Amino acid sequence: MFHTSDCKKFKRCQKYFWLSKKEPTPPFSPYVRMDEDLTALACQKLGIKEYFQGVRGDDPQRAMAAQEESEWLVSARFEFHQLRVKIPFLHKTDAGWEVYFLYGGHLPKEDEAFNYMLSAWVLENLGFAVNSLYVIHLNPDYIRGKELDPQELFIISDRFYNEAGRPARRLSEAIEKQKIEVQPMLDEMERMLELEEPESVKTNRCTRRNKCVYYERCFPEEKELDPDSILTLVSSQYKNQMAAEGRLTLQDADPDRIEGTRQQFAQIKAAQNGGCYIDYFGLKTWLDGALQYPYCFLDFEWETYAVPPYEGMRSYQVLPFQYSLHILEADGTLTHREFIGVHDCRKDFVEKLLQDLPPKGSVIAYNAEGAEKIRLQELAARFPERAKPLMKIHARMVDLAFPFQAGLFYDTRMRGYYSLKTLLPLFDENLTYQDLDIHQGMDAVVQWRNLDQNNDQSDHQAIRDHLLQYCGLDTYSMIIVMNGLKKKLAEWEVRHQHQEAAIAAGKGIEDENF
Repeated sequence: MFHTSDCKKFKRCQKYFWLSKKEPTPPFSPYVRMDEDLTALACQKLGIKEYFQGVRGDDPQRAMAAQEESEWLVSARFEFHQLRVKIPFLHKTDAGWEVYFLYGGHLPKEDEAFNYMLSAWVLENLGFAVNSLYVIHLNPDYIRGKELDPQELFIISDRFYNEAGRPARRLSEAIEKQKIEVQPMLDEMERMLELEEPESVKTNRCTRRNKCVYYERCFPEEKELDPDSILTLVSSQYKNQMAAEGRLTLQDADPDRIEGTRQQFAQIKAAQNGGCYIDYFGLKTWLDGALQYPYCFLDFEWETYAVPPYEGMRSYQVLPFQYSLHILEADGTLTHREFIGVHDCRKDFVEKLLQDLPPKGSVIAYNAEGAEKIRLQELAARFPERAKPLMKIHARMVDLAFPFQAGLFYDTRMRGYYSLKTLLPLFDENLTYQDLDIHQGMDAVVQWRNLDQNNDQSDHQAIRDHLLQYCGLDTYSMIIVMNGLKKKLAEWEVRHQHQEAAIAAGKGIEDENF
């Protein structure tokens, strides 16, 4: 028996489908927190009070029998041949059946049409005369009041949306466009599971949006790429093609098939220079122009909710629950301050942050443009009485990721990655996240969920300690990276001075870094 998710995997990659059946991956913690029953809330939106309720593992005959007696079927399971589908909402009318697909995000795009087409195929073959198709999705403009309002939380549409967020093709038209011979596909899926493991074929689908969970399984040779491998070239459309032709290193990159970004330039120059490239003049300009003591290294942790749990929040808005702040004075004095809260701790978060941050100095965060600066804007909108001081912090922020994203620094040991955890061992080989109980941001969120949802106080202190250690290392790592950049710049300036002195004395000194 197959589900629509199996068909989607098969469409993306036959080996992906095969592995998902033969070697399923362990369950993972969802990125988005779903405390509310979305189906129950959608029932309120649709005004459904009496209905047949399907459940996981249902015999499909239950739903077939219920459609004779019930006006509404909710989460009903149906099967035709090898395909089993769940129909979120099925409504009987005098003109036929209405289908409401439930989309747990904002503004569904047309790539959902393939799944919906499979559901429509099953219903059609079971004899349901479907006359209307709708999608019920979360409203991106809804702001929660004191109570959650399901009528405003959802939007019902008969269209998908384009990239600009405007209504586009009708569901019925998009589904018609997606129509294929479903039965032959199901037969091929059944046949494939009787065969040996398919060959691995690398395409752009392997890494599109999110890297396939089986990527390292299919291409184990890439797990530890050589530092100068052509496959580390970022934002490259042709790197796999070049590797297949025998262009295996960054130095071998075909100039006519690289996009020419600053990051790519830095990568290729680093490989040519023996492993490291630094744009010293660019780095000096950034450091001299961007930074002012005291340096305030700041990192936030936050939770993302599908349904807004507290007043003033939108769906998929985040709630900051923790920060770490290291304050480095010009004389080398280092102070650490921190905050962690539970439930709706936004007000306390803001007040403590305003209390802890010095009134002057650069506020430094890694990826500040896509994270901390946005969080400050959201908090300022929520607490207008504190908007002015919060936006002053926003104006003082400096993004430590800039010199790496702008190609001012690249070390081939980065292997095309630019995270803080990738950079840390370049500047301090002895400092690592691996000794902590929490190793990455999503682990921190999962641990905080245990803290926020669990009434058992026995392990709360241990969880708090682990969270504080992790977030604290994030800001301390920024200090290590910043000091590492300044040290390299200072060494270059000494060499630069020696070269100028040598030139003045009529002697030449070669320096490949000039």
